[in-house]
Amino acid sequence: MNIYLIGMPGCGKTKTAKTISANYNYALIDLDDYIEKMALMSIDEIFKRYGESYFRKLESRALTECEKLDNCVIATGGGVIKNRFNKGLIKNGVVIYLDTPIERIKKHLEGSYQRPLLKTKSLESLYDERIDNYLYFMDYQIKYKGYEESAKMCVDIAS
Repeated sequence: MNIYLIGMPGCGKTKTAKTISANYNYALIDLDDYIEKMALMSIDEIFKRYGESYFRKLESRALTECEKLDNCVIATGGGVIKNRFNKGLIKNGVVIYLDTPIERIKKHLEGSYQRPLLKTKSLESLYDERIDNYLYFMDYQIKYKGYEESAKMCVDIAS
């Protein structure tokens, strides 16, 4: 069984996934990294050259490929929930919504590269646009409590 982490950009999906991988013997897949390797360009470049809709198609294709894997923790991109079709591509695992307060996300994003969609929208407006889809996609919701504790909660849920 796989663990799929969903949540806002900067909510801690990747670091929580890395903690799960390091401490609980799950293979790590960062969906954005996977897409960059598949497309041979950065996420930012994909958005600039081809737009968000093309990126979302690549994202769905990457999810389809993850379906064949087992015992992986998959840190999805924050917008994977924008296409409700993607929910059907997640058949072999549990989807956990990492619910992180906006103020904590802002701290996580300090000094980080700017996410493409956050160049034109605030975190608050992005959250308002997406919250219903996060709730639709999730099997479980956990409140962010730091990477170690969040990782343990995710593994306990998947066990």
